Amino acid sequence: MHDAELIELWRGGRRESLHRGHAVICDASGVVEAWGSPAQIVFPRSSCKMIQALPLIESGAADAAGLTDRQLALACASHSGAAIHVAGVSDWLRTLGLDEADLRCGSHMPRDPAEHRRLTCSGESPC
Repeated sequence: MHDAELIELWRGGRRESLHRGHAVICDASGVVEAWGSPAQIVFPRSSCKMIQALPLIESGAADAAGLTDRQLALACASHSGAAIHVAGVSDWLRTLGLDEADLRCGSHMPRDPAEHRRLTCSGESPC
């Protein structure tokens, strides 16, 4: 089975883009509805971040930690290494009594152009 036409975007009476893919609705008994191929292996990457953050909210951990809207937004989003993102994560770690050394991810130059340029010109390393 092939991918399905899922979304059309229109502007000024003209179709601007067409997005194709696979979508599945399931319940406890299995597939209820499917578009495209429900057996297709996909790599959703960033599109699942909101779903991955749900246990943080549903478990009560977000309330127990007093997370702000900004921190919840950080938990649900992709980041390009902009200073605003790094500051937000640093602040969050501090409120938990943690710091950068407690993270288990590698560093790379930020994709954010301004922060990339700032680090390059300052000689500072990414963290």
